[in-house]
Amino acid sequence: MSAKINIIGAVQGVGFRPFVYKIAQQIELFGEVYNDSVGVVVVLQCTQLQLDKFLTLLIDDLPSLAEIIDIHIEDNYQHDQTYKTFSIGTSRKGDISAMVLPDACLCEDCMADITSRCNRRYGYAFTNCTNCGPRFSFIKGIPYDRKSTSMSVFSMCLTCEKEYQDPNDRRFHAQPNACPDCGPQLQLISAADKDVVANDIIEKTVSLLKNGKIIAIKGIGGFHLACLANIETAITTLRRRKHRKHKPFALMAKNITMVKAYCFVSKQEESLLTSKASPIVLLAKNNALLPTQVAPKQKCLGFMLPYSPLHYLLLQALDVPLVLTSGNQSHCPQIIDNQEALNELSNIADYFLMHNRNIVNRVDDSVVQYVSGATRVIRRARGYAPTSLSIPKGFEGCAGLLAVGAELKNTFCLFTDSQVIISQHIGDLKTLESYQDFQNNIRLYQQLYQTNIKGLACDLHPDYLSSKYAQNYAQKHGVKLAKIQHHHAHIAACLFEYGKPLNSNKVLGIVWDGMGLGGDNSLWGGEFLLADYLGFNRIAQFEYIPLLGGDKATNEPWRIMYAYVKKHGLTTKDCFSGKPTKAFDALLASKMPLYETSSVGRLFDAVAYLLGICPENISYEAQAAIELENLASECLQQDQQQGYDFNVKMTTEKNIITTAKLWVAMLEDIKNKLPKEVIAYKFHLYLAKLLCDCALQLQKQHGFDTIVLSGGVFNNRLLLELVCNLFDKITHITLLIPAKIPMGDGGISLGQAAICAAREKKYGK
Repeated sequence: MSAKINIIGAVQGVGFRPFVYKIAQQIELFGEVYNDSVGVVVVLQCTQLQLDKFLTLLIDDLPSLAEIIDIHIEDNYQHDQTYKTFSIGTSRKGDISAMVLPDACLCEDCMADITSRCNRRYGYAFTNCTNCGPRFSFIKGIPYDRKSTSMSVFSMCLTCEKEYQDPNDRRFHAQPNACPDCGPQLQLISAADKDVVANDIIEKTVSLLKNGKIIAIKGIGGFHLACLANIETAITTLRRRKHRKHKPFALMAKNITMVKAYCFVSKQEESLLTSKASPIVLLAKNNALLPTQVAPKQKCLGFMLPYSPLHYLLLQALDVPLVLTSGNQSHCPQIIDNQEALNELSNIADYFLMHNRNIVNRVDDSVVQYVSGATRVIRRARGYAPTSLSIPKGFEGCAGLLAVGAELKNTFCLFTDSQVIISQHIGDLKTLESYQDFQNNIRLYQQLYQTNIKGLACDLHPDYLSSKYAQNYAQKHGVKLAKIQHHHAHIAACLFEYGKPLNSNKVLGIVWDGMGLGGDNSLWGGEFLLADYLGFNRIAQFEYIPLLGGDKATNEPWRIMYAYVKKHGLTTKDCFSGKPTKAFDALLASKMPLYETSSVGRLFDAVAYLLGICPENISYEAQAAIELENLASECLQQDQQQGYDFNVKMTTEKNIITTAKLWVAMLEDIKNKLPKEVIAYKFHLYLAKLLCDCALQLQKQHGFDTIVLSGGVFNNRLLLELVCNLFDKITHITLLIPAKIPMGDGGISLGQAAICAAREKKYGK
């Protein structure tokens, strides 16, 4: 008999074809295996017994980076060719695109190669194999062949070519395969005089770092700015030059032992650090050995391990971690081009450590934390993206749907015939450069996945650049556009992540975040929504307060606190000294319409200001809330705290959560000189208990059995742990919390796509 086996999944560029070849040799099969634009195709001349054995071996021992999503078998496949051996065939094109793999961190075998003096790749910064190395960052098209990558300009030497052609070699068809004789080369350039260092580059870079210099390093997915983490003058210089006053810097350590010298590391966190994705992992500090300027007012540090040979070689010669932050100007994308780096970063970096392998696709570092029994992805980028999600039941047949996400932490989402693809973290769409990067990535994904846009989804907010893109595209191409409410999208993204089918029952979605435009044109952010994919009802919310000064209120927490003071008639002694409160008094007295918000994120800002955090303004998003959480974590007797009282009466009509009682109690604690860390902790406990109490009251009214938590506020580790601990005692409610997809706005695009697809399937609109 003859059989054709179509395999879909992460099966290109991972050593899958030689893996199939070895199985075929083992059980003496004739035929061939080749890549196409769907995945991998295997053609066999065999008996039924041989076919069954082949499929068993195929599934039981996959290569480390491989993943099979679907296998389709055509029995009695008709073909003209008679096979006398089993071979690995050339790639062929089709109508659907295969899965594009994320970049994978340096494997142990390649690590051994670059550290062994007898190996021809000793000290070579571009060593890789089918189990590691660049994938998405250097790919131009599908199928995944060398000619479709930025390695196409490097001709392999005879030795590398022999490895590349040998199915029994781990570098068989490893598209970035190279060595010092034929591959990319490093270059060290002075920012001051553009002098080029050509020899002993790693050693000289290490020496410069030890002398307090700032180096712009070209990595796998973009440039980073680096300095030694124990030289405070270098760190303060980097902050001054990059105009980054307070936002924490990420760190890279050479091994787990070094990470443990500065942070507590659980088994789960160690597993994340050493995973193929090699993300930045947020870890609790266990001492104050590093300068405070690494992460001002933080109780956590973000650590990663060397994920490329270049990083590994640098770190092996260092006894302290590297500060490693994105190489870019404020609000602009990470730089990937050598000349652009020299033009844009020469006022920040002292030297440039570059190479001549082009980065085709920008991809930043991923950020994760392990909270309440699960990994929570905060920024989904290198190592994770672009990976795909399976299509839940009921969503089939939505290929060509593009959802463009929100304005902050932007990602976009694309439906294909067989999978749902979420882009890498694009960033905040606040500059022309970031908007152009957003557009370029959409074009790239259409090309990679060979998918034409047939439908669009965007946020309700008309002024987001992503929304404007969708509106313009829809008008120009005659494509239907769905405008999706921000917080509904948060809920739908979580449901989709957990594979909930289209016809799932309604859930209670509790979405707390900074702000998103609501259906009443107010800015929501403290919401209790009874929802499914198709729609929602807002059944409870936090009270509205005015945004005094509009967008300025999001950067100056005192404005939010003053709005609460005026709303509830609070008395605060000297709390707003020097602030222009009289102008706001006149504004409020005039009854002029003002933007209002129900945001819990803004409530955090107000409490932070009351406790002396960020008295003037914030220098990065959520700074006040993050520092408030850190203050609360200093409370030494947490188990003895009761939190603040609240009184929420849920009715069948409008349910408004008011904070008047909270402020009175908090001001009384301040008057009585209760330690600020205790007040901060009591506030967190107040929110957790209030959430749980409201959910139980609403459950009695509406009968749901599942609650979704989402929104950027729940990136707060302390708050999420408090909430989960309370729900651990409630057995009749299932709690769903995003894990693979960010809880913040990085998950919005998936929710937009899910809602739009559901409505299209259900109503045809």
